[in-house]
Amino acid sequence: MPSLLIFLLVLSLLVVVHEWGHFIVARLVGIRVEKFSIGFGPVIFGKKIGDTEYCFSLLPLGGFVKMAGENPTDASGAAWEFNSKSLLQKFAVVFAGPLMNAFLAFIIFWFIFMVGQPTMTTKIGKILPDSAAGAAGMLEGDKITAVDGAKVALWEELLKKLHENPQPTLVLTVERQGAVLEIPVMPKIRETRDIFGKVSKAAFLGVSPSSEMVHVKSNFFEAMKLAWERLWLMTATIFMSLGLMITGAMPFKESMTGPIGIFFMTQKAAEMGMVYLLYFTGSLSVSLFVLNLLPIPVLDGGHVLFILIEKIKGSPLKESVKEKMTQVGMFALLGLMVFVMFQDVSRFSIIEKTINFFLKK
Repeated sequence: MPSLLIFLLVLSLLVVVHEWGHFIVARLVGIRVEKFSIGFGPVIFGKKIGDTEYCFSLLPLGGFVKMAGENPTDASGAAWEFNSKSLLQKFAVVFAGPLMNAFLAFIIFWFIFMVGQPTMTTKIGKILPDSAAGAAGMLEGDKITAVDGAKVALWEELLKKLHENPQPTLVLTVERQGAVLEIPVMPKIRETRDIFGKVSKAAFLGVSPSSEMVHVKSNFFEAMKLAWERLWLMTATIFMSLGLMITGAMPFKESMTGPIGIFFMTQKAAEMGMVYLLYFTGSLSVSLFVLNLLPIPVLDGGHVLFILIEKIKGSPLKESVKEKMTQVGMFALLGLMVFVMFQDVSRFSIIEKTINFFLKK
């Protein structure tokens, strides 16, 4: 399947799920939805069913739901209009879009954990110079099967054992060419810091995994638990990364990507296989969930911000104030998009690849 088509399918899925969240909650609270569009700009084709026009538009990078009375200048005060609803109902409609992206990610991760996720085994691919493993006589191709008698089969399990209770000396059970060996190792103890800034000690062997993979399947309930943990961890990580970028602790230009970068990452994930493509789609859906919650006018988080301000004030914000804040948010997002796309052009050597393409003609 062509890379561009896969990219558009992934993007369309994320957009449809997001907008469907707004749509279904709007209908539940009695708001008339006038238009459900996948894409922006001129309508390519569409069909009106009931009060709603469902359509595909020319620019596929996004979509929107148009609700009756959403724009105060068009509102008549009818009961079915957005601005006639309570602040709680408005909040539910706005928040439903990002929430559906989080739910989609959860479903995707749940499915992956049930059908089997590719996971690295404990087979050693490389031993680093001046490492504890090398000093102990371990070799590339060795497979670690236990740490101090505790069995391990996956690389994640091995790392967990090394980080749980670092000891000055460990006894590793190793398989080597059919033989089972007990190798004492004196790991290097180092301090590590997690994404929340918590400092802990961990044992380092100085080894990296091989390319040997196994598919690990989980039962229905275990997969559900793992999916929730993955969603929570990803959400926390993205929020933490945004905080680090704002404070300057993490380079901004190397941490963000736009449509160009997403296209190339989608292509790479598709080449690796369906499970990887699904996992990337789930990860992208988590990113959209978080980014749409940012309190920036134009984004859903900006609308939530307006609702919270009105709740605190006890009265609606002036439309002129909303308009100015929205314009500032729009210019900020456009500036960010231009910057990120420029970085993607440089990062993925777009100009060089384009020149080489035409030179080969």
